[in-house]
Amino acid sequence: MSHNTHVKTILLLAANPRNTSQLQLDHEVREIDEGLRRASKREHFKLEQKWAVRQRDFYRAILDTQPHIVHFCGHSALEDGIVLEDETGQTEFLQADALSGLFKLFATVGVECVLLNACYSEVQANAISQHINYVIGMNQEIGDQAAINFAVAFYDALGAGKEIEFAFELGKSQIISLKEHQIPVLKKKQGINLSDAQVEPNVKARQRIFISYKRDAEPDEAVALQVYQALEQQHEVFIDQRMQGDTRWDTGIEEEICQADFLIVFLSPRSVNSEMVEQEIRIAHTTAQLQSGRPVILPVRLGYREPFQYPLSAYLNQINWAFWEGDVDTPRLIEELRQAVSGGELSIGEQLKANILQKREAVELPRPFPSAQPVSLEMPEGTMDSESAFYVERPSDAIALKTIVQRGVTIAIKGPRQVGKSSLLIRTIEAAVNTGKRVAFLDFQLFEKTALTDAELFFRQFCIWLTDVLEMADRVDEYWNTPLGNSQRCTRYVGRYILKELGKPLVLAMDEVDKVFNADFRSDFFGMLRSWHNSRATTPIWKQLDLTLVTSTEPYQLIDDLNQSPFNVGQVIELTDLTPEQVRDLNHRHGLPLNSNEERQLIALLGGHPYLIRRSLYLIASKRISTAELFANATTDRGPFGDHLRHHLSLLHNKTELIQSLLQIIRQNTCSDKHIFWRLRGAGLVREEGRVILPRCQLYADYFWENLRG
Repeated sequence: MSHNTHVKTILLLAANPRNTSQLQLDHEVREIDEGLRRASKREHFKLEQKWAVRQRDFYRAILDTQPHIVHFCGHSALEDGIVLEDETGQTEFLQADALSGLFKLFATVGVECVLLNACYSEVQANAISQHINYVIGMNQEIGDQAAINFAVAFYDALGAGKEIEFAFELGKSQIISLKEHQIPVLKKKQGINLSDAQVEPNVKARQRIFISYKRDAEPDEAVALQVYQALEQQHEVFIDQRMQGDTRWDTGIEEEICQADFLIVFLSPRSVNSEMVEQEIRIAHTTAQLQSGRPVILPVRLGYREPFQYPLSAYLNQINWAFWEGDVDTPRLIEELRQAVSGGELSIGEQLKANILQKREAVELPRPFPSAQPVSLEMPEGTMDSESAFYVERPSDAIALKTIVQRGVTIAIKGPRQVGKSSLLIRTIEAAVNTGKRVAFLDFQLFEKTALTDAELFFRQFCIWLTDVLEMADRVDEYWNTPLGNSQRCTRYVGRYILKELGKPLVLAMDEVDKVFNADFRSDFFGMLRSWHNSRATTPIWKQLDLTLVTSTEPYQLIDDLNQSPFNVGQVIELTDLTPEQVRDLNHRHGLPLNSNEERQLIALLGGHPYLIRRSLYLIASKRISTAELFANATTDRGPFGDHLRHHLSLLHNKTELIQSLLQIIRQNTCSDKHIFWRLRGAGLVREEGRVILPRCQLYADYFWENLRG
């Protein structure tokens, strides 16, 4: 019998002798069979079965079917071997050395993978892997349900055209909730890369790779191009399409990342402050949580030795990096990335990271003008340090700092994107710590998408996350084992355990709570926070809890019952753009790089947009761009705001109702849908003056009118 190169045969061998514990083998086989029958590539697979297997049945079935994959389901007994049946239906062992000898022969007839879905089968897996490319065993006892879930997901992945490594990881992901995902182990024959195991035999894997980098930056663009050119020969690689002629830049970034197997991200002193790069990492991180670890993020530091700042630190600190320091490193880097895409790991792990990183130091830049005092400039990116010389205090700062030192307070900080909300939150947190309060900071951007669609999962994760941040013992399961609702269980956990055991005032600081506004359970969650606020009046323990919430979206439009909202009680702080006086103050702090006429021209272009104002002053004061160049290239993709503008453009991709409303606002200064207005305002794109709705600044009006029409 010869192999059909288009069909893979899976031989399923089952044994459950009468004197062993009975397993749900028929259920496992039925689920695998049904999964393959409905698979998108079902024509590539053929399933053969053999039950009540004896020793001679074991090798006869392999000889008869000449399978590509051998799947054994049953029992194993460490060094004694896998458990088969004898002539009377009792136990008979097939030991590791015998299995190794058998599969040494069977490797020559096409067996590529062996799956031992049996407890304590790692010893046998190690022996077989001397001769078979890929072998899966179990390193301890595995429950029936976990064994079934793993096998079904494994073959579902193969049936969808995925490689063995992906199928193995998908199988493990389906038994995380059973806390048995560390039991399956994948062994490989020496010299074999995991990604060589494909659905189509003898065909090298073509992975989908997304390359993230900062355009017009060196060495970023040059290295990215060289990696792209090297990898595209074996893989499908997506890179910014404007590199190739005048093709219009594709704003469907999220779709590309979601389809990718790997995201290679180049991180230099300039790209770590890129909004687009941060967005692409965030999309990849979120997508991987939903797609069994894909895309895998492969960070490459380009001569960058400083610690990642938040939120990049949350995404990248726990994974390995690659490091490039000059052109001589490029060939090595390309080979390292090839190996990583083939199932290996990047070279900079936990032990080597400390050797790479160096303490961040302020860079002393030359005087912008002879009359100005020397000034240490800083990149205007992300949350600002509370001690920054460029932080502009507003009247709302004093209110927040005065409020947080009191006992049992609620503070809601609202405002459009990039207006300084998170920076004010950090200053508020520091003031709380200085008064002896404990702080738990939760950034809701890090909530998994699955949690935002499942109420019970969300409330549980909220409690687990809070416990972890406070470094307390996790007792969530204990408090969840009750017929009460999610918000009631969460309230009991915080009140009766967290606050009681902590024994000191706690500030629960929540950033980006907008993420919950689209959830079906938003009223339950925010109603719960409101009840904690109200409980301070009657229950002393709740006076130990302060709440601080940060939001960009107007919550009144999304919470049905205002009496259940935590956003209209306590101290509400609404941040707005900088005033002309504050812009002038910032110009002075940067050493007066702009004269009075240029200053007015900048305000006319950017309004009081805090981030864009600071970026402009930084670029000019550091002599990276002239004033004339800034104004001349303001709306171009390669200009000083190109990365920022493309980031917003990508967020609008395929959102027809937002695009149409934004164009209506630019053209007519009106918006017919109030809910859409609040979404655009929360995104930081538009503002309201009385009854007139305007683009947030002239830069936005010019750029989006040009790029969204037609």
